[in-house]
Amino acid sequence: MKYHTFVCGSSKSKKEDAYYIYHNDRFWGTLREVGITHSQIDPSDYRRLGREYGIYLTEIVDPAEYRVAQDSDIEPYHVEEGIESLIERIEAYDPKRIAFVGKNAATWFYRYIEDKEITHSQASGHKSDRRNLQELELDWSFLGLDYYLLSNTHRHWDKDVWTDFWKICKDDVDQFH
Repeated sequence: MKYHTFVCGSSKSKKEDAYYIYHNDRFWGTLREVGITHSQIDPSDYRRLGREYGIYLTEIVDPAEYRVAQDSDIEPYHVEEGIESLIERIEAYDPKRIAFVGKNAATWFYRYIEDKEITHSQASGHKSDRRNLQELELDWSFLGLDYYLLSNTHRHWDKDVWTDFWKICKDDVDQFH
């Protein structure tokens, strides 16, 4: 199966095999509102996004390997191993775009591809306004993808950012059917 879009967070739910289980009305509801999905998908049924819509949800830190409660518990070696695995999945599935959910995932990926040191909880230490996503430009040429930065799904939720992103994906979703 080939996916057109990867959505990549820092880590999956510690408690369940699901994505965006907290505040799921924001993530999953926006998918439905924009017309990506025909009905609201339950977070535990996230694999439907890949099968039916060509959207692959993934993470930097592999939950099968490392279970962490929050990003500040993620160690640099978790990130490095996770990004190597992510790059293998990108090469295997050949998506058009990848969207990072929050600055941690984007910053870790950027530092990895630029061969810069990944430090403990990289983005968490930033003192800038984390809601201002425009400060982090994602004009990278790595792997020939289009890169996007989305607000995280809880504290700094920005529905307009997510709605705009899903509209970019809409034609690919329609063609995937």
